[in-house]
Amino acid sequence: MEFNKLVKEQLLPILEKAGFKLSEEFKNIIRFESHTLQINIVYNDYERANLIEIGKKNGILYPLNDSVIKYIFKSELPIDQVTPEIFLKNLSVIFEKGVGFEILQGNIKDLVDYVEKESSDYTFELIHRQTLDAASKAWDIKDYKNFIELIDRIDIYKVSKSFQLKYKIAKQKIW
Repeated sequence: MEFNKLVKEQLLPILEKAGFKLSEEFKNIIRFESHTLQINIVYNDYERANLIEIGKKNGILYPLNDSVIKYIFKSELPIDQVTPEIFLKNLSVIFEKGVGFEILQGNIKDLVDYVEKESSDYTFELIHRQTLDAASKAWDIKDYKNFIELIDRIDIYKVSKSFQLKYKIAKQKIW
C-alpha cells in the first residue's frame, strides 16, 4: 500500500485528536502541524528506511529512533529497520496515550533534552576517537610534543593505561 495512505489511515486520527492537521504532502513525505508543533514522516524508498521527526513549528525537528522510543516513551516497540506498516503501527500505539500523547500536545522538553544529549555524546566520542588516532600517529613518528598536546586535550585520566604510559614516556622524552 502507498506510504502516505498508510500514514493517513494509521496516524491521522491520533494526530487530529491532538490538534494536528495535514500541512504538506509529497510522495512518501507527509507533514503535520498543530498550533505549536510540526511532525515530518518520511519513507526513503532507496534505503527502505522510515523517519519521523518532531519539533516546535519553524524550529529544530528531533528524530525519533529506537533509543528515543525506549528512553522517552518507555516502550520496546521498534521503529528502526522495520517495514513501513510496522513503523506506523508502532507509532500509533506509542502516540495513542501516555507520554506519546503528551508529546503530541507540545510537551517535548524531555525529548529535546534526550536527543541533544545523545547527539552531544556521539560528537564527544567521535572527537575523542579522532584525537586518540592523531595521538597514535604522533607517537608512531616520535612527535612526542604533539602527542602530549593531543592527550592533554582529552584529559590523561580519560585514556587507556597504555596511553597514560606513553604519555609518561613522552613527557620524559621532551624534558
